[in-house]
Amino acid sequence: MQVLFWLSIGLDRRTPSEHLLTDMVEALYQQGHTVHVLQKNTNGPKPFLPERLIQLGVSTTRIECTPPQKENLAGRFAVDVRYALMSAKWLKSHREFDRIFMQSSNVAGIQTRILRHTQKGIPVVFNVQDIFPENAVYSGKMSANGIMYKCFAFMQRHAYHYASKIITISEDMKDQLTEIGVSEEKVEVVYNWSYRDTMYDPAEIDYNCLEGIIDRSKFNVVYAGNIGLMQNVEIIIRAAAQMKGEKGICFHVIGDGLYRKKLEQLAADLRAGNVFFHDMMGAECAPAIYSAADVNVIPLAENIYRTALPSKTATCLACGKPIIFAIGSESKLANFIRESTNCPVIGCNDAEALCEAILQIRQKSIECKMESLFLSSFSKSGNSGKYAECIDGIHV
Repeated sequence: MQVLFWLSIGLDRRTPSEHLLTDMVEALYQQGHTVHVLQKNTNGPKPFLPERLIQLGVSTTRIECTPPQKENLAGRFAVDVRYALMSAKWLKSHREFDRIFMQSSNVAGIQTRILRHTQKGIPVVFNVQDIFPENAVYSGKMSANGIMYKCFAFMQRHAYHYASKIITISEDMKDQLTEIGVSEEKVEVVYNWSYRDTMYDPAEIDYNCLEGIIDRSKFNVVYAGNIGLMQNVEIIIRAAAQMKGEKGICFHVIGDGLYRKKLEQLAADLRAGNVFFHDMMGAECAPAIYSAADVNVIPLAENIYRTALPSKTATCLACGKPIIFAIGSESKLANFIRESTNCPVIGCNDAEALCEAILQIRQKSIECKMESLFLSSFSKSGNSGKYAECIDGIHV
């Protein structure tokens, strides 16, 4: 069986999904299939295919594409539409595929219309890593009553209808999809995984990348990732301000984004000298960052858990350190993790609850155990294998 992977990114730039896609392709080859990758050529610094895929014999077609500024929603949409239309020219002359895997995309409705005309009858698996435009509504970027939302929603629903199978990454996101009309039987949940099948041993981790950044003699509360509307990192700054009298507790915000300067100003206004901001670090440093933390915090803005799941979750679990989920107590995923690990789950904006949870972990009145959940639900080979089984198992 030959599978087309139609990506919404270029593998020549680092993205949170690169390792997921690579593992999926490897899993398909292990089952005896082959893969061709259709992707953007953004003239980025990385090779157009990871070495592991080149060694497997994976082929690729690259479409020239200049990426816009990340915060420019209209610019990103225009670039993605152009990419889809240019891909259509190539797809018209290539009908040698048995299955099509379509990566999560804000122009999926346009892509599936193209597939309907160029690849008619070929089953499509649509991987929904975030639910657009609902995520834009929940983050305040778009009004649910506006014409823009209605147009985007109409297009995305075409993609959900056209796909033979949808794979999403949490039960909350599955619920959101079914609420907007997607058949429950069509949706499969497979959690995103980390870079390995086993937990990290602290003794094997190289902490050199953290030299001068995190003092491991302190009690460190860490957030690492994008700093934007959907992440609600503000709760960490406000908790730090309430805890500035607690000696030995340091808060670290590692990352960049639209709201970093705003949060730096908030920390200054609140005189939270216990908060330290650091620039984004490479993915290779993630195990060191999460292992050096005494507490990792995963925050989201209100209702965002219904449309997205932070990619750091699996790696945080693999590092074995306590995690506080500030994403809302109504989240199915957060409650599943809490029941399995004893990690605290609090409201999105409840800084006092965050302070309390941090102190309970410091005082060891809360003990979090990660290994059982990680091995059963977030392993690399197990979950990438589920993707391969879904793609292979579609009834034609």
